[in-house]
Amino acid sequence: MNVLNIAMKEFYTSVKSKRFVIILAVYLLFVFLIAYSIKGHFLELTKPQVSRTNLEPFGAEGDTYMTPLSAMLLLNFTFFTIFGAVMGAALGADAINKEVETGTIKVLLGHPVYRDEVINGKFFGNTLVLTITILMGYVFTIAFLLMMGIPLDGESFFRGLIAFIITLLYTLVFLSISILFSTIFKKFETSMLVSVGTAIFLTLIYGIIVTLIAGHLAGEMPPYGTPAFEMWRENVELWEQRLHYINPTYHYAKLIILIFSGDRITNAYAPLSEAFSFGFNNLAMLLVALLLPFAFAYVRFMTSDLR
Repeated sequence: MNVLNIAMKEFYTSVKSKRFVIILAVYLLFVFLIAYSIKGHFLELTKPQVSRTNLEPFGAEGDTYMTPLSAMLLLNFTFFTIFGAVMGAALGADAINKEVETGTIKVLLGHPVYRDEVINGKFFGNTLVLTITILMGYVFTIAFLLMMGIPLDGESFFRGLIAFIITLLYTLVFLSISILFSTIFKKFETSMLVSVGTAIFLTLIYGIIVTLIAGHLAGEMPPYGTPAFEMWRENVELWEQRLHYINPTYHYAKLIILIFSGDRITNAYAPLSEAFSFGFNNLAMLLVALLLPFAFAYVRFMTSDLR
């Protein structure tokens, strides 16, 4: 019961803050501007088709089945790859150390409340904030297409709901990492800087570094068009895949493409069972990236001196 009370308090505190209002407004504005700028493409997409989707900055690509709804959802979730990471990081960066620095943790623990209830309550409260934000983006996407007079298809809608759950899991990874930082750093300004910096690094900078390092590890580039060049390029792609594997952003982008994956022969969606068979390792890696930092944060908070 205490966990629920702390979670609801954390939720109300977060949604009433200027930080949440600004982040949500920026998110919806960007989604609207991007969707509006390519609305002509949606109107021309009268016949769904399988096409190549390349999310190269995140190391993922694949064939996806493009209906107006799936194309719009892919656009939304791709944008959320960066935005969701930053938002998850920003929400949890001051979850613990701000309570300690302002002294409110002593007041909180002065009540019959255990420490594990505090950290769990803060995690669940911020989870609710992220759930509502992603849901609003999903509803906004549906509403935009309806206002444009574009019909929706049921399978894309259902797959969008699955992508919604995967997106929530992805943002929780960065929430978990930032809560860990909030137990490590005493100043919440420091943990905020490190958390948001980590999110920006993994989503915007890491892909560039991977390309540079993979090229270096593969050795000197042979002359173009020779058999040696083909072997070198395969070696580069192998190193890129290995280096991307430690990044949760890669696994999220891979799962989103698999959820909307298409079959070129039948010109339709690939079976979901096939998508999850290919994406099982990516899902497992996301769960590990979520649980591991939170476990460290849990242990550190339970054993730290809060005086």
